[in-house]
Order: sequence, then structure tokens, then C-alpha cells
Amino acid sequence: MGKKSFKNPPFTLDRTRYGDLPAQIASGLRMAIETGYYGAGDILPPGRDLAVLLGVSKGIAEQALALVRDEGLISPRPRVGSVVCAPDRPLWKGHVVTVIPPGVYNPSDSAVHAVLRDRLTAAGYLVTPVTVAETRPRRFDDFSLLDTVLRQQTDLVVQLHRQENITRWLSKRGLPFVRLANDDAAPPNCVGVVRRDFGRALPDFAAHCRESGVKSVLQVADILRADATELLARDGIRVETLRTPRALVNGPGYDFADWATVEFTKRLAKGRGWLPDLLFFQNDHLASGALQAMGFAGLCIPEDVRVVSWANRRYGPFFFKPVTRMEMDNAAVGATLADCVMEYLKGGSFPADVVVGPDYIRGETF
Repeated sequence: MGKKSFKNPPFTLDRTRYGDLPAQIASGLRMAIETGYYGAGDILPPGRDLAVLLGVSKGIAEQALALVRDEGLISPRPRVGSVVCAPDRPLWKGHVVTVIPPGVYNPSDSAVHAVLRDRLTAAGYLVTPVTVAETRPRRFDDFSLLDTVLRQQTDLVVQLHRQENITRWLSKRGLPFVRLANDDAAPPNCVGVVRRDFGRALPDFAAHCRESGVKSVLQVADILRADATELLARDGIRVETLRTPRALVNGPGYDFADWATVEFTKRLAKGRGWLPDLLFFQNDHLASGALQAMGFAGLCIPEDVRVVSWANRRYGPFFFKPVTRMEMDNAAVGATLADCVMEYLKGGSFPADVVVGPDYIRGETF
């Protein structure tokens, strides 16, 4: 907001009563708010400007604003100013707009958002979630709802939807925003990034393979979230990759499970000679389907083949024993993101080099 985004105070001061100038100013502002001159959502002149307009020191003006703030009539917002509160609404400390993907496409980010929303709301911030609609399948570029929401006073936008065109749109919009992303890119107006490193657990996985004498690995993936090929090759471990059909990518989980059940049933019907030392599933649904097929074929895990899977905390491949896995704790990701966002809202700076990712957890399948 610029300097001209506020109205000048509608009162003057009695200079003969210098000792109570802060109280006089607070009284004038209070009256202006109660009579509707300053309505809910309006921005009062900041201390520096208020001092010039009334011919007082900046310190006196800020004392007056503090008095009105303590009465719950205004709410200070970083980079904005003192915003007039509605009398029948909570005293929100700020307004955060979150851009989230539709739940059908990304349940993990929906789980991150739930924690982010709850943490910010509990800390006194108003959170408005918005989705960017599709104009064609997988083409998210209908910004009409987001544009409407951002016409309200907004302190920060948090982008959970990782579409690059949404990042470009937000950058051009001019409001400060932060990203939960798979890279460190910070375009104009992006004030911070929490980077999700899906490969963070790979060194522990490689060490486990090395100490266990693994010689061959088959990666089974829709998207290679954590490609182990290069890291394992340093230890002489041969890695092959089995990819799902492109039509399955970003589809519902049961499609992955069905495909894996059929694919592994066909392969095992031809024998077991193709099996590697270890199967590394980079999708928990793929693991569930393959484990079912291997169970029907009479394979013992890990005696016949060892298994490592991708998983989300409290949600992973169904099996009768704990699966060794790279596990992402989305609740912890949401809490980390919330802490970073609140640090920015309170102090105007976003922590640098924040990285989140999965942990390698040893189960009974490897």
C-alpha cells in the first residue's frame, strides 16, 4: 500500500494540553472509527504520516496508535499498516491466502495445508484457501476466483500448488508470496521458499543396500521422486527402472495398485529369474498392488526379494509386516511451513535454506 491509501484524520488537536496529546489523538481516532469515517478494512495513517498530518512527533503518534490497538479497534499488519477491525469479527493479526491443488490431485499437499491452516488460525491469522480451476484437463489457469480473493487486504500468499504458471501469475500480481516447491527458484515478489527434497533419504537407503550386499535394484515408479541410479552405481549396484504408463500419472491411487497387481502377476507367471535383489517402489499404491501379486505367487518378503517403498506418515502400502520405507511426514512439513510463514508475518523476513523431506525407516521387508 502506498502513502495515499489512507484518509487524513478528521480532527485537530488542542495544543494547550500538550501532556495528553497521545490520548487526544487516540480519542479522535476512536471517534472516527465509531462514527464510520474509518470503516472496517480501512488503513489508518502510519505513525510517520500521522505525525506529519497532526504536527506531532512520531513517538507521540505511535503511542496513540498503540492505545487504539490495545482497545482492539485496529490490527497492525506488516508492510501494510494499521487496519480497522470490524466490531463483530475476531481481531485477526493478518490475512493469508493459500493456493492449494484440488484434493483429488494431491492429497499430500492437502494434508500439509490442513496443518498450516490450523497453526495459522490458532495464532490469530485469517486463512483463505483458494484453488485454481482447470480450463482443460491438467491445465490450471482459471485465476478468476484467486483474483477476486486477492482484491481483499492480503498480507501473504502461500503457494502449495506447484504449477509453474501459477508461480508466474503470482509473481506478476505484485503481492508477496512464498512457495512449497521442489526447487529453490524465487521469482520477483517471492519472499521465501520451503524446498521439498524427495531424495533426502537416499544416502541412508544406499548405505543400507551397501551393508546388506545388494547387487541389483528395480525401481518401480510413476514419477521418479528419488532416483537412486547414480548413487547406487557408485557402489557397483545395478539399477533398472520400470515405469507405469503415462496415462496413470497423477491418477487415483487404486489405478496404480491395479496396474501393479496385473503387471507383477504377468511377470511372475513367467518365472522368478527376472527378480532383482531389491524392489524399490516410489509410489505406495504401486507397492500395495505388487505385494498382493507376490503374495498370491507364494513369494516370501524379504527372503525371496527385499522391498523398499515410498510412504506418507500413517499411510503406506498395506502389508502384514512393517515395510522399509522412505516416509514423508506431511504434518511436520505443514508445521515447518507455518513456522516460517509466521516468522515472516511477525518480522518481515523468511528463513533461508529451509529443506523438508522423507526419512528412511527400516522395517521388516529389507
